[in-house]
Amino acid sequence: MARPVDQELAPPPLKNVRSLTGLRFLMSMTVFISHLAVVMPVPYVNDVLNLAGSGGTFFLVLSGFALTWSFRGNDTAGWFLGRRMARIWPTLVIALALPLGFAVAAPGTDVGHMVGAAVASLFFVQAWIPGVVLESTNPVTWMLSCVVFFYMIFLWVGRFALRRSPRQLAWLAVLTLAYGWVIRVALWVAYPPSEPLSLEHATGLTFGVYSPLGRIHEFLIGVLIAAAMRRGWRVPLSVGQVYAVMAGALGVLWLLSDSSMRSAVPHDPLDLVMAPIYACLLAAYTQLEVDGRTSLYSRPALVALGKTSMGIYLFHFTVIFTVAAMVYPEKSMVDFFLDPVTPVNAHWLWGAVSLVVSLGIGWLVHRFYEDPIERRLRGLLSARSSHRNGSATAGPQTRKEEEELVR
Repeated sequence: MARPVDQELAPPPLKNVRSLTGLRFLMSMTVFISHLAVVMPVPYVNDVLNLAGSGGTFFLVLSGFALTWSFRGNDTAGWFLGRRMARIWPTLVIALALPLGFAVAAPGTDVGHMVGAAVASLFFVQAWIPGVVLESTNPVTWMLSCVVFFYMIFLWVGRFALRRSPRQLAWLAVLTLAYGWVIRVALWVAYPPSEPLSLEHATGLTFGVYSPLGRIHEFLIGVLIAAAMRRGWRVPLSVGQVYAVMAGALGVLWLLSDSSMRSAVPHDPLDLVMAPIYACLLAAYTQLEVDGRTSLYSRPALVALGKTSMGIYLFHFTVIFTVAAMVYPEKSMVDFFLDPVTPVNAHWLWGAVSLVVSLGIGWLVHRFYEDPIERRLRGLLSARSSHRNGSATAGPQTRKEEEELVR
């Protein structure tokens, strides 16, 4: 087991930022909307709905921000990763098993491929394997491959960031964002936006768009801005001003909807534009609560909904695709991405059905499965850690605020 990190790290000025949990629900809805816009597009406003496609970026930025904000000096790799797995793994198992059962039962399914893809997802290596990200039982699980990799390096990254001055962190943030743009420009060169994409491009697209190598800048920008705040930096923008910047950026991207660079996910700069804006938004909401104020997203109802966001995220695409497959039985999952259906008004109804079912599943999974199992597993981990160390210094009593923040 790795040695504890430095004890000298000052605690954050506010342990639990409730707005961050409430924001998770909002962003889970943007992920839902963006996938609905791909699978069952609607007339006239689909270009607007496609602007919601950066919800995954938000969650990666939030992961880095929340972990760094709540980081303590007495953590160990075993206890840290154990808490994370207690939250992710149980829900991931059923999020993979359910669509795998549907896929195996369908005629013409390559059962070996689907089972292999599910196993890759279960062990968080899906995003490292070309051809598996989209051709799998539950494509959205690629992000967990990134998240778990970032968890594995976080104790080193968090300690490094919290030892830097705000000025050093600012330069590191610039370099981090530049890295993201280098990856995207390389994709533009390798796969020109004017040419259609195909599955033959899987290797480059997997590593440039879906793997941890292609998304680490999003996680790191969250780490760096949270570290800067803990070192005394104050975000110069209010929540309203950040939303104004966001609206301006999204407006420009909407005007460029017909541009070739926005024709496909690997070419679209949406996530690169939104990553620093999301980081500022998280900082602004955090500063708001540090200053003793509240926000819409700190209200109990939205905080409660935010705690269901992982269930919504992991099951929503299965719901959307199941509904779409009933409407378009001749299409496979990949067909919806490579050969999109025509936007029709009927998709509003099917989208509403998908949303209600996704919300219901998200709540049920969190209330009766995810939360009880997570608490039991964390209790077992705490008891084992206490027995090994002779104390409970790494137990839930000192982790309650961190658990609530990153739930």
